[in-house]
Amino acid sequence: MQVRIRPLRKQGVLITREELSRRPPHVGRLRVAEERDPALARPVLRAQLLDSTSGTETDVLPQLNDARLLWVDKGEMRLLGTERLKDAEYAQTWLVEQSPC
Repeated sequence: MQVRIRPLRKQGVLITREELSRRPPHVGRLRVAEERDPALARPVLRAQLLDSTSGTETDVLPQLNDARLLWVDKGEMRLLGTERLKDAEYAQTWLVEQSPC
């Protein structure tokens, strides 16, 4: 599914509405699947925003681990989980908007 995503946190801290409105959304294909995480030694539900314009799928944003769907309504959804930056895990929330076809 083609989407636009706005991360609502930076290193676990909520971004202000003013700062969020100045940031452009990240665009790509949303993929959500269960995968084994070797660092955690267990399966996790992982959300990814992928860019496939170069011919190979690459992550646009850090992957969202232990992803949970909070709500869906009128072409928007909110996902929350944790993202791994270097060796630290941070809380993250994505505001996801379905891109027009």
